[in-house]
Amino acid sequence: MGHRIKKYFILIINCLVLSLSGNFAYSQSLVSGTVSDTLQKPIPYVNVFLKAQNEDGIIAFTTTQENGSYELITDKVGNFELTFSSISFQKKTEVLSLEKGKNYNLNVVLKEETFSLDEVIINSEKAITIKKDTIIFKADAFKKGNEESVEDLLKNIPGITVENDGKIKVGGKEIEKVMIEGDDLFEKGYKTLTKNLDASVINKVEVYEKYSNNRLLKGIEDSDRVALNLTLKNDVKNKLFGSLKPGYGLGFENRYDASANIISFRKKDKFYGFTNFNNVGLETTAALSEMMDSGEGNELGSTAKTQTAASFINLINHKPDVGEERTNFNNAEMASLSDIYTISPKLKLKTIGFLNWDENDFFRKSTDTYFLPTGDFTTTEDYRLYGKTFSGFANTQLTYDKSKTEIIEYSGKYSGNRTRTNTSLQFNSDLSNENLNEDPFTIDQRFKYINKLKANQALLINGYYVHSDNPQNYGNNRFLFEDLFQNDNQIIGVFQESRQALNTAGFDAGLFTRRTNNDLWEAKVGLDYTYNDYNSVFKLDGIDKKPEEFQNNSKYKEFNIFFEPSYRLKLGSVALTGNVHFAKHFNHLEAEDQNLDSSPFFINPKITVDWELNKTNRILSFFKYESKNPSLRSVQNGYVLIQYNRFSKGLENIEPLRSSTFYLNYTLGTILSVFYANTSFIYVKNYDYLGSKSVITPDYTLNELIRLKDKDFISFQTDSNIYLQWLASNIKLKLGYNKQNFQNSVNGNLRKVSSSTFNYGGELRSAFIGPLNFHIGTEWFNSEYKTTIKQKNITNRTFLDIVYQPLEKLNLSLNSSRNYFSNLDKDNNTYYFMDFEGKYQIIKNRLSLSLVGKNLLNTKTFRNINIDDTGIFKSEYQLLPRFLLLKANIRL
Repeated sequence: MGHRIKKYFILIINCLVLSLSGNFAYSQSLVSGTVSDTLQKPIPYVNVFLKAQNEDGIIAFTTTQENGSYELITDKVGNFELTFSSISFQKKTEVLSLEKGKNYNLNVVLKEETFSLDEVIINSEKAITIKKDTIIFKADAFKKGNEESVEDLLKNIPGITVENDGKIKVGGKEIEKVMIEGDDLFEKGYKTLTKNLDASVINKVEVYEKYSNNRLLKGIEDSDRVALNLTLKNDVKNKLFGSLKPGYGLGFENRYDASANIISFRKKDKFYGFTNFNNVGLETTAALSEMMDSGEGNELGSTAKTQTAASFINLINHKPDVGEERTNFNNAEMASLSDIYTISPKLKLKTIGFLNWDENDFFRKSTDTYFLPTGDFTTTEDYRLYGKTFSGFANTQLTYDKSKTEIIEYSGKYSGNRTRTNTSLQFNSDLSNENLNEDPFTIDQRFKYINKLKANQALLINGYYVHSDNPQNYGNNRFLFEDLFQNDNQIIGVFQESRQALNTAGFDAGLFTRRTNNDLWEAKVGLDYTYNDYNSVFKLDGIDKKPEEFQNNSKYKEFNIFFEPSYRLKLGSVALTGNVHFAKHFNHLEAEDQNLDSSPFFINPKITVDWELNKTNRILSFFKYESKNPSLRSVQNGYVLIQYNRFSKGLENIEPLRSSTFYLNYTLGTILSVFYANTSFIYVKNYDYLGSKSVITPDYTLNELIRLKDKDFISFQTDSNIYLQWLASNIKLKLGYNKQNFQNSVNGNLRKVSSSTFNYGGELRSAFIGPLNFHIGTEWFNSEYKTTIKQKNITNRTFLDIVYQPLEKLNLSLNSSRNYFSNLDKDNNTYYFMDFEGKYQIIKNRLSLSLVGKNLLNTKTFRNINIDDTGIFKSEYQLLPRFLLLKANIRL
């Protein structure tokens, strides 16, 4: 009965939105026409704004298409001004009188205006401005009234996508960074900023295409990176400001979510401080690993990579895709401070500090059914975890602008945490308790020197050193491996001590020359050294003897020297790039029972074709052949425990692995086009690869890597965005397919495996001028594995978000979703979620009160299902129960 009520409720909401949107569209007026120059040529990307006569507020806006046409919809009546503006043309304003339900046609001609691009003045009424490789969005033109954070604001801007995990993409490409007033405070950890900075203080959002991380490289490198810059409103510049956001539960469990910002952007010193205390599931450590990722490996001339020691045992191997905050029973406290201080006109110091303390509970039940050549069986698991984590991060960066042509940079990053975890585990009929202590620590030191030798030539020198250490101590008070180890009733538990220590250092230099015909010549040379030391000791509690094949003491050393020339040839609209990576490697693997040496010489070529047919059509394709060394985790000589009943072993072989890749991408339109599509195809051929040789039993699993040949992977993905001006709505369509063919061995049987996934879906987001807007969408995933048997699984997620503003100061939002799994039983295959927020502004942009409701349908458990070539795996997770929060937003 409860499932039917939920289904009918969602259906009614859908019908209500569609009927209201239809009535709303019926009462609108359409203004359309074309914009051309004095030679009757159409002008694309002209900004068109509608505002009331003799008033400043923008009522509606649009931009012209490639053929100069425009359409603008409004439900207002009376006398209005329609303004047309574009760079290089004189602004023009037409007066018109609008009546409800009538359509108007207005064609205009703009006269050319000559001026320097550096002198462009962005008028306050412009919602979108295009300037070379920069698109500028006026923030207030895209606010709907329910925006709390910058992330909420970005979701309203065309061409910008914010994914569920907070990752930001522009035209399908993840951004490099988010800056404020031109300064980068968080690097890759920009989610701390976008999820917490108040949207009301933002003046403009600037999208930088073809972004260069260093000013001296602008105009020399061919960059395809994208970055965002946020500019602030004048009333918060050069002063201390911030916000307090306390929130406490009403009528339910003791729930709270409180945060505070303190911000100052003065000319000499800029800082952003943030703190949060919550037990409503909000993840506060997501930015930590991202801040350690410098992204330097993507920059021109740099081969430095962020490396950290691995965790070989994990107590939580996967979480459901239902939102981190729904399964995260937490008690988190965090604080961060980022500061950029200008010591002198040439010297700038940036510091980032981050501290987090968290308690976490996690609850999961699972039923795993295996279909194996040797017989079928089922295992069950009831898993309860409790953990405490204290983590920290610090970054110090000095930038010295020695001259107009030279920059010296130093960066030192330090990251560490202390985690103590305990579990209560019932596996089949065996009850046990686990404990895991982890103390990972990483130091990352980097040096960079950039010299712009000429207007068209630059020299880059990079040096780096990384030390990372990850000790783990694991214990289980029950012995689960009676069939694996001989037991005379003496063994009462197991222990494992493991540790990976990684040291890597490197140096590289690159010379880059932009020739007069716009060709680009690059030459890189460098060397790097990596030393991996891995030890694991597996013990059986109750006997002194250690199992022989379950110990590891491996040392893996790699010394590489490389030279990489490349040349980019520009032939009109086509650019051809040839690249060859020459590398001499000296590898040494030292284990207890053997020593292996290899010194391969790699020649890895790559050919890239970039064809820009016009401003809205681009084809990018490349082919590359690659040989690479196996990683340390691939060559460990003994089994290591990676879960309470799973062991993994590497391959004692350091011979290189070979592969080739073909990639093709087609982009149609720009992020501001009425129609934008991004389609990609990739094919990867692994001539050598590391497959698995598994022994799977009802009590334990042994997995060993084996060297195999001929693995194929193919993938096709396409995303398209269509803006329907007559409906004032945006449609997004997704379609994807990937398939791979490989081999593995299970219980002594080598078999062929074919796996594929087919996904499709769509979204509709309204952009009505009235009080009601909605966002509705669905996506389906069809997965299939073929071995001696065939297994299929279908999942679906459908969502509906509604924003309603009945009063100027009152904003209501409702977020609902439905998750469906085809292979679960009928009574447990569909789950509904609903969240609500009502916000009332007492003092505009100064003080507001909100009522927040999470999991209003009080869905207490969530089940999902996964398949692979060995079986079907069903899991049940405990969710945070329904709660209400009363929150305030006080801007200081």
